[in-house]
Amino acid sequence: MQVCPNAKCKKTFIAYYYQSGSSIHYDDRTTQGELIGKEFSETINSISDGFVTIYNQAFSAEQQNLTEICGVGYRKALEFLIKDYLIKNNPELTEKVEKKLLGACIAEYIDDSRIKSVAKRAVWLGNDETHYIRKWEGRNLADLKKLIELTVHWIEMEFLTMSFEIEMPE
Repeated sequence: MQVCPNAKCKKTFIAYYYQSGSSIHYDDRTTQGELIGKEFSETINSISDGFVTIYNQAFSAEQQNLTEICGVGYRKALEFLIKDYLIKNNPELTEKVEKKLLGACIAEYIDDSRIKSVAKRAVWLGNDETHYIRKWEGRNLADLKKLIELTVHWIEMEFLTMSFEIEMPE
């Protein structure tokens, strides 16, 4: 970890070096020392703080150009979001949701067609990040993140709608 010598900056960064024989050489690349986290709404934080933590760890890995592992983290974050969402909506299903595969949870327990549609596709791309052979050639990490973002959006819209319906009954 190093500090920028510019008096106005003074931000930390990580410099990469490699060893060749008995010499150490600068690798001509750096990584930010302070990584930026993605902000999520209070609603999403209340549904799944685990999702927020894992997503931001994956996001940090991506910012450090660790592109081979960040997708696995995004896939795990998605699983926490979906399962926490289902448990919050249906506490009586807790044990079943915890034990069931994510795809089966989406197929069996999610009623909202928009959430089901985007979450299912996010799982497909997330699984591609964890397996040796990709099924969805032509799709990438950016697509996975968009599908997770859409899943977050529809879950948040559902919770906000329910909240207002409870607070403002007809």
